[in-house]
Amino acid sequence: MHELALAQSIIEVVETRAEECGVRQVRAVHLRVGEASGVLVEALQAAFTMLASLSPVLAEARLAIEVTPHRAWCEPCASSFAVEDFIARCPACGTWSTRILSGTELQILDMEVGADNEQGGQEQENNG
Repeated sequence: MHELALAQSIIEVVETRAEECGVRQVRAVHLRVGEASGVLVEALQAAFTMLASLSPVLAEARLAIEVTPHRAWCEPCASSFAVEDFIARCPACGTWSTRILSGTELQILDMEVGADNEQGGQEQENNG
C-alpha cells in the first residue's frame, strides 16, 4: 500500500517542522492532493490516522485533504478544460497540444497547532 509510505513521509516532515518551531501538539495537517496523483484519499486518511496515533506530536491530529481537479491548458485554442480518464485532448479543438495545469500534485499546505504551543514557546523564550 503506497499510501502507508506517503502517510509516514508526511508525518516525518510535519514532526521535523514541528520540532524546528517548538510545537508540541499538531491538531491538523492540511494537504492538497490531485485527483490524478494516484493517491487513494481514503487509504491515505486511514494510514495517517493509524501512524499519527503513535506520535506524541500528532496523536490527535486530523488530516484535512483538498482534492484538486485534473485540468489542462490547450495551447492552440487558449482554453482550459477538465481532463477525463487521463486523456488530455482538448474537447474544443481536438488537439493533443496541451499542458497539465493541476491534478497531479501532493503538497503539505500547512499545519494547525494546539493553543498550548504558544505558551510553551513563550516559556522557552523567557527561560532561554
